[in-house]
This record gives sequence, structure tokens and C-alpha cells, in this order.
Amino acid sequence: MAAEFRSHPAGDLPAIVPTQMEITLATRRSVGARVSRKGAGVRQRTAVEAGTVWLCPVGVGEDDINISAPLNEILHIYLPASRFEALAELYGDARIRADAVRYLADVQDPLIRQIGLSVLGELVQETSAGRMMVESAALTLTARIAQAYGHDRPDDAQLSQEDSACPDRIQRAVDFIRDNLDRDLSIAELASVACLSPFHFARMFKRVTGQTPYGFVSAERLECACRLLADRRTSILDIALRSGFSSQAAFGTAFKKAKGCTPSEYRKLLG
Repeated sequence: MAAEFRSHPAGDLPAIVPTQMEITLATRRSVGARVSRKGAGVRQRTAVEAGTVWLCPVGVGEDDINISAPLNEILHIYLPASRFEALAELYGDARIRADAVRYLADVQDPLIRQIGLSVLGELVQETSAGRMMVESAALTLTARIAQAYGHDRPDDAQLSQEDSACPDRIQRAVDFIRDNLDRDLSIAELASVACLSPFHFARMFKRVTGQTPYGFVSAERLECACRLLADRRTSILDIALRSGFSSQAAFGTAFKKAKGCTPSEYRKLLG
């Protein structure tokens, strides 16, 4: 999944034919702004309010786009068709396709908004397991779009036998996480360890542990960092890198948000 956060000036936009599923989210109201666009033979005019979502499926050409007033703080998320193909394979339903999603404007979907704001939060401020969070968000977002704005998925009964074996499989992934906290973990790798599809893994991990994979990894890395801070021979930069952060500054910001003090202050409290 790719994402970008930007503003748009008023005026006409060039015609486009997206090669990926595009989800556009207005994160705040743009006073007096309306978006007019035409695709799949449909003309749409939408006021830009906080939480408004636009969907543009793969291959739907937009040849007439106009923005009446400047737009601020617009999030664009792009899902490759392979995300939908993987979901179709999981459920054995060939109707689930990126190009089967409807061309829609003025969508009010709290789940899509929540996912979008989570992705935006990672763009604004890095976290230790941000890549995993974004990967989980991509899985959930693909499933939501396919379920609500494309064809229905088949019954979950076909997964019941697999579900019964999930606690042991999830425990394997938990053990793997704890042994590899300093590595760049991904949902795909953890799902492979558990012998599950990425989508099924993310769903079952939450059911078994009560946490998302992203939340679990973040918590485990934070506890690991706390233990490492007790050893004054280990620099804070080294602890940051071993905790999955790209810099000491990003680590310090995330640590203070979670613990209420900086890593240096926490180390002093340990005596």
C-alpha cells in the first residue's frame, strides 16, 4: 500500500486511468470546496467535508475533474490489484477484484476513515512497528472495500477447521516475534511462520491475543527497550535501532508518549 498527504489548488485536473485502487479521504472540511468528477459514465459532485471518501477502482478513467476551491489535508491511499487477488484466493471467490469496486463519491464510512487516520498518523510520526501497522491496515482496508463496495465474500464456515488450529499457530508467531524484535518484521513473514494467509493471520492474531500484530510488536519492543535502558553500557541510539526505530529522535518521541518521560529520564529513574 502507498499513501500521500497533500493539498490541491482549485482548477481542473488532467484525465487519469488508475492502475491501482485509489481511496481519497478528506481529513478536514474545505470551506466552499466541491469536487466534480466523471468516471464510468457517471458525473459526481461532492462537498468536501471531514471524513468524506472517494473511491476510484482500477481501470476507471476519470476524464473531467474540477476542484472549485483549494483543498487542504487530503489523504490518498493506493491499493494494488494484488491485494484483491490475494483476498479472492483466500475465499475462493473470483468475483473479488480491484476493478469490481464501484466508482463512488461522498462515501461516509467510519471504518475507512479510522484506517486512513491511522495511516496518516504513521506518516506524521514514525512508530517502532509502523510498517506492520500499515500492512495490517492494507489488509483490513481491502477487505472492507471488497465487502461493502464490491461483491459479497462467501461464508466464513469454510475456515472453521483452520480456525481450530489457530491458537498453536499464533503462538508460533508470538515466539518468533519475541526472538526477532530487532528485525523489520512484516505481516507476510509472520503469517508464513503461522502457516496462514496474511489476511487470516491478522484476523486470528487479534482473536487469540486480544491485540493486533502491530500493537503486540509495539508493546513488546517498548518492554524490550525498558529492559535495555537498565544497562547503562548500551547507548540510547543503539536501543532505538534495536527497538525498530530509524532514529533516536523518533524513539524518544514514541517512548515519551507511551511512558510519560524520555528514555534518558526513564534511565535516571532506574537509579
